[in-house]
Amino acid sequence: MAEACNDLSGDGLVDLQDRLLHRGFVTPKRNVNQIMIQDNAFINRMIVFTWPFFSLFLLLQPWLSNWANNTWYDYTATYRVYNKDASVEGDYTRKGMCDTPAEYMHCTDGQNFTELALKYRGKAVGCGCGQGVLGEGLCPMTSYGYTLSDFVSTEPSIAAMLGLGFFPLLGTWKNTMLINRLAKPSWFFERVHNYSMLVFQVSYVFWGIASDCIFPTAHAVLTVLFLGAFLLHWVITALICIACMGIANIESVVTSYVACTASGIIALGAVPRIFLTLNDVIG
Repeated sequence: MAEACNDLSGDGLVDLQDRLLHRGFVTPKRNVNQIMIQDNAFINRMIVFTWPFFSLFLLLQPWLSNWANNTWYDYTATYRVYNKDASVEGDYTRKGMCDTPAEYMHCTDGQNFTELALKYRGKAVGCGCGQGVLGEGLCPMTSYGYTLSDFVSTEPSIAAMLGLGFFPLLGTWKNTMLINRLAKPSWFFERVHNYSMLVFQVSYVFWGIASDCIFPTAHAVLTVLFLGAFLLHWVITALICIACMGIANIESVVTSYVACTASGIIALGAVPRIFLTLNDVIG
């Protein structure tokens, strides 16, 4: 009889579900539409909240690299090693996060890396491939100067970039689905709209895996691929909005502005690499 009274779900069993019902975990009478509105509002707030931090991380990388690497270049954790019988063999440390001899580091702007390391770190060491909090920033290491790819070639920096960019990219996906529902593009352009974003997302993930200093060729190809896909995505987004709502509509204006701005920034950023590549090829 007591068990029957405790069978709140009416399935003949007093289980964990019965113990959790009416304890505040679920409210079956809540309005589904209201829940959706609140969930969407929460995601939108997170997008707005993380965008400034994402932007600041990208814009301040040259300063962050020098500050973090010059401060913690010799930091090392203590690693405890155990014997087979579970007794402690000893505690060990490493040379530091950055232990590449300065003689192997070469500036492409004419500066002497050894002199820079001694000046700012007091030790002739550099942050080699994958070392440091961010990639080496004492001087440019490539013919096209400082790049995002160089700075995010370490574990902490690529994790920060991908983590801070999660909600902004989620917002782009939500925007893509919303425009498809509201504008009702043709089957062909809906597929282009979706798959351009998919190509961007997949190539962006592999771009993060294939770091600039370990897989430079793959990294360069994936850079072109994910930027091109993202550019195509925003152009298609703008065209769909204009076709559905007209050029004077606020959604059309915003997406057109974003598409034009993205095109300009990508083209401007590609100019130095284009000329440097041509210089390498034709001399």
